[in-house]
Amino acid sequence: MLKKFVLVALVMLPVIAFAQEPKIAYVNSMEVVVAMPEYKLMQDSVKKSESEFQAELKVLSDEYAKKLSDYVAQRDSLNASIKARREAELTDVQQKASNFEQYAAQKQDELQQTLSVPIQNKFQKAVNDVGAENNFLYIVNSQALLYVAPSAVDATPLIKKKLGIQ
Repeated sequence: MLKKFVLVALVMLPVIAFAQEPKIAYVNSMEVVVAMPEYKLMQDSVKKSESEFQAELKVLSDEYAKKLSDYVAQRDSLNASIKARREAELTDVQQKASNFEQYAAQKQDELQQTLSVPIQNKFQKAVNDVGAENNFLYIVNSQALLYVAPSAVDATPLIKKKLGIQ
């Protein structure tokens, strides 16, 4: 008798488990992240840094333009060694500008990555908290979904509320 009971219990367990509808929710992560105040602060910091790099690049560009115009105005009257030195200076300034542009792009990427980590961590913590509080099995990103049923649970408002976003 006990064996029959255990056997029936083992057979019924998967049936009972599948009888409960799994709670899967989705979230529009971009909508949430863009609405976070930290995201705006990150964007402002990145723009400020970009404008500082642009100002420095303009200084190098102006230096190149001045040296080029001086060279063009005087090149016919310069002897060969001075002409070669001025051309080398032009090449050097052009190379410095190119190197600085690459350096600035790399630093911008690093800044954006550094500033986005706490935002992503805060978002992920809110997703985890909402998932645990509402007994969701999964919360998936809506950008990756091809179809969402009308009855599907949208966790975006719950996560925004958890983060204090209106």
